[in-house]
Parts: sequence; structure tokens; C-alpha cells
Amino acid sequence: MLVLAVLAASVALAENDPAIEHPRSGVGARLSEALPIRLRVGGGLGALTVGSGDVWANDYGHEQLVRLDGRSGRVLARLSLGRRFALAAGERSLWALRWSGRSFRWPNGPLFRIDPATNRVAARIPLRAPSGEPMIGFGVLVGEGGVWVWGPSRVLRLDASSGHVLGEFSVGADRPELTGAVLHAGGLLALSADGRLVRFDLGRRVRGGAPEPALATAELIAAVGDRVLGAVDGTLIAADAWTGRVQWRRRLGFRVSTVVESGGVLLAHGGALGDRGDRVWALEPATGRVLAGTVIPSFGTTSMVVVEGSLWLATSAGEVIVLPRLITCLFVRRARSAE
Repeated sequence: MLVLAVLAASVALAENDPAIEHPRSGVGARLSEALPIRLRVGGGLGALTVGSGDVWANDYGHEQLVRLDGRSGRVLARLSLGRRFALAAGERSLWALRWSGRSFRWPNGPLFRIDPATNRVAARIPLRAPSGEPMIGFGVLVGEGGVWVWGPSRVLRLDASSGHVLGEFSVGADRPELTGAVLHAGGLLALSADGRLVRFDLGRRVRGGAPEPALATAELIAAVGDRVLGAVDGTLIAADAWTGRVQWRRRLGFRVSTVVESGGVLLAHGGALGDRGDRVWALEPATGRVLAGTVIPSFGTTSMVVVEGSLWLATSAGEVIVLPRLITCLFVRRARSAE
């Protein structure tokens, strides 16, 4: 009864949108039995991804890749790979692309392939085109077509087993740069700085749509069904993945960092002025209407993932904040009841 009372109280806090106070700490706590948990992981966390049932985090403060147990949050492994890297998980490998950020325009890499069975680097793949020319890479994605590495003007597709380059795509020297990319329909779908959706398919074809002014300068951050989502200056924008036509726009705050789908609603996280921490919003996918929201007990959250129904958020202070599965499910259920 005490546990149920505590959980009910925590859900009431989420429904009334206050800052969630007195989070329970300790890496040994079972997530399903605790209030929002703060796990001290490193010096400063960036990208998160889920692979082999666990959470992998870029600890740029300690220049490490950290593996966290997906149930307890316990640190399972640390690998020294460099300061910042993008992450993607495949069926048998974890991929980490070392990069220097979008402000620095020099070639970066390598692309690391991590074996989750041993927590060791299985391959270091130089970030080069088949011609041998070094490449600037901003992100890595893993899907049906293999491993995709994208940058401002070029996309590489690699074999997930060997790391060999299967295809190279050039955006064109006279075209605006790519500002984001997601997987969609077996290929890669990217957004250029002029608001144009550009599709890269397995047949090495590059197809661009018409520019959409509302998407200009936005960052493409998610694809849910046949809808893509971009963010610019705290506004979330949804567009048709095939035509690029904008479906809705929703101003949420001054920053939107991550969007994931959970239980039929969109969960977006970012920051809004006046809050006592960063915020998670639940939105209706078809219209962008805000259905619910809650404040996270931390500023500087950088990324968010869903792990078996639990919501995990990384922070620039080196913590992972976990909303347990029951709390997350009740939050989503409340949002769906408002549709």
C-alpha cells in the first residue's frame, strides 16, 4: 500500500506539472519500485541509445562510452573513445561516430563498432569515401539498409557486418547543407537547410522535394510512421515524410531536443522559460496538441530514450534521470485520455 501511495503521489505531481522533488538516488534501485531516480554516471552526458537491452551514453566529460544496465542503471562498462560521438544500435553491434560538433568543419571519425557481448571495440573504421577522401560526419543511423553516416554534404552507407562502404551519396556542392537525418522506408531521409526533404535509397538514388519555408534551418529529429518531426527555436514541426508538406507547428519553449513515440503519443523534451527544470510534453501526433506535461528535476537535459516503458534522460551535469515504467505509463495514459 505504501508503494502504491507513493506512486499515486508521483503521478499526481506529474499531472499538476510541478517540479518533481526529492528524487531517489542509488544505482542499485529497481526502476519499477522507485520515484524518479538520479544516477550519477559521468562528467557530462550527451547522446543516448538503447542496444542489447541496455542504455549506452556518451560521457563527454570523461571522454567515454558508458554502458548502463537497462533495469538497474548499474554501470556495466566504460570505453575510452573520445570526447563527443553520435550513437546508434544495431542487432549485433553498437556504433559510435566520433565527431567535433557542427561548428568545426574538419574531417572526423573514426566510426567504432562495439561488440556488446564483450564490451570491446571490434573495429575502427576511418571515415572516408571510396575515393579515399576524408569525410565530415554529423550522425550515424542503423537500419534495414545497413549503417548510414551522414554529414553536411555527403552520406555513406556501410555494411553492418564488415563496415565496408556500400554506397556514397553527394548532396552537391551547389546545394544547401543537411541539418538532420532519420531512417524511413528502408532508406535515409534528410533535411536540408532550405527546408527540403532529401531521400537517399538503397538504389543509390537521391531525390529531393520542394523547399518548405517552415522547415528551413530546422533540425530533423524523428520519424514516426509517415510523419517526420523537426525542431527550430523551441518549435516542433510535423511534416509528411513523402511530400514534405507541413502538417502542424507547435511552439513548446525555447528548445526541443528529442522526440520519441510511446503508447500512441509523442513525447518531446526540452526547455521552457519559467520552469524549475526541463520539461517533457505529451502531444497528439495528428495535430500536435499538447495533452500533458511535466517538469524534470534538472536543467540541461541533452537526450531521451524509452527503455521497456521507462523514460531515461541524460543531463549535461553527468546524470541520468529515470522515470520508472509505471509512472511513465500512467503519464502517457493520462495524456491519451485528454485526446
